[in-house]
Amino acid sequence: MSIQHQITGSDRPGQGAGIAAAAALATAGLAVSLGATPARADNFATTEIQLLYGDGFKLGRDGFNGTERLTATIEHFSTWAYGDNFFFVDFNRDFDGAGSKSDEYGEYWGHLSASKIFGFDMGNSIIRDVNLGFGVNAGTDLTILAYGPRVDFNIPGFDLLTFGFYGYNNVDDPFGRSLDTTYQATVVWSAPLIRQGRINLWTQGFVDFIGDQGSGVDDQIVFQPQVRLDLGQAMGGTAGKVEVGFEYAYFDNKFGVTGVEDNVLQALLVFNFH
Repeated sequence: MSIQHQITGSDRPGQGAGIAAAAALATAGLAVSLGATPARADNFATTEIQLLYGDGFKLGRDGFNGTERLTATIEHFSTWAYGDNFFFVDFNRDFDGAGSKSDEYGEYWGHLSASKIFGFDMGNSIIRDVNLGFGVNAGTDLTILAYGPRVDFNIPGFDLLTFGFYGYNNVDDPFGRSLDTTYQATVVWSAPLIRQGRINLWTQGFVDFIGDQGSGVDDQIVFQPQVRLDLGQAMGGTAGKVEVGFEYAYFDNKFGVTGVEDNVLQALLVFNFH
């Protein structure tokens, strides 16, 4: 599940800056997740590579007409003594009749856990934990800083359900706009659909609600659910290594541009490294 707010336009310079920013995010994320504190037995880490393909992304190489896109995503999540870390980097290649163009985008999110820091146990209550988070989103000529609380829930039928509410500050905007600080409300989930015999089918994803950022920059909704099947397990092999499925990418008022909307179904292939 990547939190993809991709900024990919063929008319913008500075692709090298995007590569550098994405690489810096990946390096920083690994440094924090692997080196912040010694690992404990109850902590874990997982890394995966996602390959996605879809057609119809607006404001990409083919402008408002909709762009064919292949995305390779490196995604990492880990817990540590006082919280958790998450980062991903998207490597996008857009295609149209004239050729192709590559671009990169990444995010890092770190959260500090109240239950881990203060040592209290929420038990079986509806709220599992309260966290304080900080995020950095970076791409070509783009930097966004986010900060605020996240609540983790215990809800029957969900393996994971969280709600975060963050301040959202565009430090650098690729379109050169003067943007106000706003909010981002984020729901993240993972929930089983079928767990029977060899079949392990589940849904995971997120939805972001981003407020308007001043005159002419509308509020945004980014909704990206995935449905995944553990392919190795289904074929009688090793579970938790290869997954297939699809991702639905919906982006309303994309980048704050009123009326511009992504509505794309993407094929998904995932390789896990635990």
